Amino acid sequence: MITKRQLGLGLIVLGLLVIAVVFAANLIGARDAGFGPFQKIGLAAGAGLILAALPLIRIGDRPA
Repeated sequence: MITKRQLGLGLIVLGLLVIAVVFAANLIGARDAGFGPFQKIGLAAGAGLILAALPLIRIGDRPA
């Protein structure tokens, strides 16, 4: 059985992975213009996942 803490940690890992992929895409593209709109959406999605996961970690070991 998965607990809410495990679910929260999984979502944080997923959010960090999304952010890492966005930065990797920026490095591979090597654009001088900076971040495009899809990259900004990706960063916001990754940050949103992390922020949504924080309350789950505080709940503890209750089943999800």
